[in-house]
Amino acid sequence: MLSPKVSAHWLRTFCSAIAGGLTITLSSCSGFRVPNTLFITYGASDNDFKDERADVRLFMEKYTEAFQRSNPNTRIIYITYPNSEFSKQISLDSSLNLGPDLILVIGINGILSQNFLAENVITTLPDKEYFDAIYNSQIQYTAKDNGNYSFAPWVVNAQVACFNNTKIKRSPETVEDLEALSARGYKIGLSSSPGSLIWSAGTQGAIAEISSIGNQTTGGKQQYPAIQAWLEWVRKAALYQNILFEPDDLLVKDFQDNKLDWITCWGSQIENLKSKMGTTLSIAALPNGDQSKASPPIVTYGFALGKNSSPTQRQMALKFIKTNVNTIAQRKLQLSDTGFLGANQKVSIPPESSKKLNALNTSVNEQNNAYSKEWPGVYRWFGFRKNTQHNAEIRFQQLATAFSELTNGYLNVNEAMKTITSTTMN
Repeated sequence: MLSPKVSAHWLRTFCSAIAGGLTITLSSCSGFRVPNTLFITYGASDNDFKDERADVRLFMEKYTEAFQRSNPNTRIIYITYPNSEFSKQISLDSSLNLGPDLILVIGINGILSQNFLAENVITTLPDKEYFDAIYNSQIQYTAKDNGNYSFAPWVVNAQVACFNNTKIKRSPETVEDLEALSARGYKIGLSSSPGSLIWSAGTQGAIAEISSIGNQTTGGKQQYPAIQAWLEWVRKAALYQNILFEPDDLLVKDFQDNKLDWITCWGSQIENLKSKMGTTLSIAALPNGDQSKASPPIVTYGFALGKNSSPTQRQMALKFIKTNVNTIAQRKLQLSDTGFLGANQKVSIPPESSKKLNALNTSVNEQNNAYSKEWPGVYRWFGFRKNTQHNAEIRFQQLATAFSELTNGYLNVNEAMKTITSTTMN
């Protein structure tokens, strides 16, 4: 999940449909539970399972070590399943009373990436007052289901701009500046995936109209002038010689290979980019429009409680969560150059902090928050609704195809509008 590779996979899930050592298949345990043991489950990419499994475990061990130091007699066992089998395997384990104590999950718009609550494999968190006190309303909305916490948010992944500071000294502040930068010969990379391109809808004032489509508050013959302007901007950008639209993975690779000078990127990718680019990598907030802010989405990662824990394990699982989401732990994680922001609202960004953290903070607390009322409808437009994971995948594929074909010239703006303003899933 939290390594660059695994986060990239979860982002592909988000952008195409919107995340070691000992691996134990619980169904082979025959009901055996080891005293003072926590079982934590997470998913890894089918195509890169071994490496992603190791990356996630290393990240979790590093940034949950405070719990391990203060609870040396509690053994943590990580169980990893391929993402394609993740939900099915956890459901099977839980039906055999062998479900994990904790599940590492992704939350988008109050909906878990897997419908674990509907499948009855997790239980909501107790001590609601504790979590209400540490999470702001935006994070609460991401994590709550019918007023209760379906999981405890841990870190926030935000979208920003990455650029090569040996070529570009200052990131553009507006999309008009971005266009001017490309006109001067600098290579600009934008994602063609809808989940990573939605930031630009805000710059063209289109978020309210997109949200109204998701909420189905408009009639069938409704005009969408802001969406039309957004798609016209996307098409205009595609016509520029030095602006390239590419899938997310290729975007990062071309940037690392010095084929691009400025790209949209995610906080989860920063650590890996920095390891390859060193001090030539700079981070900034995404450019705004002349009259409206950019609208970068955010993705929240956290821990859900499995339903099969014994009272002792449940108590220890809650202790694990609170040890990792409290203000001290979150501040240390946030300042450890991970590329993530802490989900705890009490962890502020010091004014003298790094440009990277300030860029992430701007993305989340200024740009994303500017559309807090519209995001629920926007995510419904993407297809994310409770208990409709299959529909989300269908809708995302429709949108992905429309944007890909708009940016490669196959569709014109009016043709793309038919899919983008429709709520019908074929």
